[in-house]
Amino acid sequence: MNRNRPTIACSDPADSARSGQRCQRGFTLIEVMISLTLIMIVGAAIAQSMATSFETKNLVSQANDRYHEGRQILTRIARELRMAFLRAEVPRQSREEDPAVMTRFKGDEDELYFASTAHVRIYAGTRESDQSEMAYFLSRGDRDNGYRGKTLFRRESRRVDNKPDKGGFIWPMVEGVKSLKFEYWDDAKEVGGDAWQRDWDSHENELEPLLPSRIRITLELEMPDRRPPVRFVTQAAPRLRRPINVIESQVPGAKKP
Repeated sequence: MNRNRPTIACSDPADSARSGQRCQRGFTLIEVMISLTLIMIVGAAIAQSMATSFETKNLVSQANDRYHEGRQILTRIARELRMAFLRAEVPRQSREEDPAVMTRFKGDEDELYFASTAHVRIYAGTRESDQSEMAYFLSRGDRDNGYRGKTLFRRESRRVDNKPDKGGFIWPMVEGVKSLKFEYWDDAKEVGGDAWQRDWDSHENELEPLLPSRIRITLELEMPDRRPPVRFVTQAAPRLRRPINVIESQVPGAKKP
């Protein structure tokens, strides 16, 4: 028995019997077309599934980024507000600065400025301390970021001077802000009235400057692809509500009682 007998492609088994050779049938054109069609359908389904997976991943990543931005911004603002302070006015004859340093806390619904001890000195040898003037406000950004909202800006002056509402550097913190709202708790109206105020001026009473006992911050950020906005709310309580008095022994020429 010859096991190495060659095989031929045939369409009729009788041809194999006459030639004495084994017959090996191939795929017909219809079978090939059906196989290619099935492969294309399966490939298209896999490609669509992968595209959907990547799109979902991008949407989830964008949402996570927005949540992270919102949480970090509120954490920073709350930290700086907790460290806000007022400095008592030094008598003219005892002043070391001219003009005199002025600290003030003035806030509206979507803007406020104040002095804080939350400044971080980055470079060694610079004439800075932990005190600085800070401000937060909403304005239109200078670029098309794809969001419908405004941009939250932060201003910081690394030196406290006589112009608490001006100076320093301004940079954007987050884009696509739908709304920003500051509210100020007034202890005097806690009983029998609405204690949350829409604005606050620490020097409304020049004889008794005072910081609010609490500040409530509400931040609403736009989401990509026209999805519903996300809202963040937190509160901050300044640790020093009344002006810091300068120790008389540290003031040149001051007399002890």
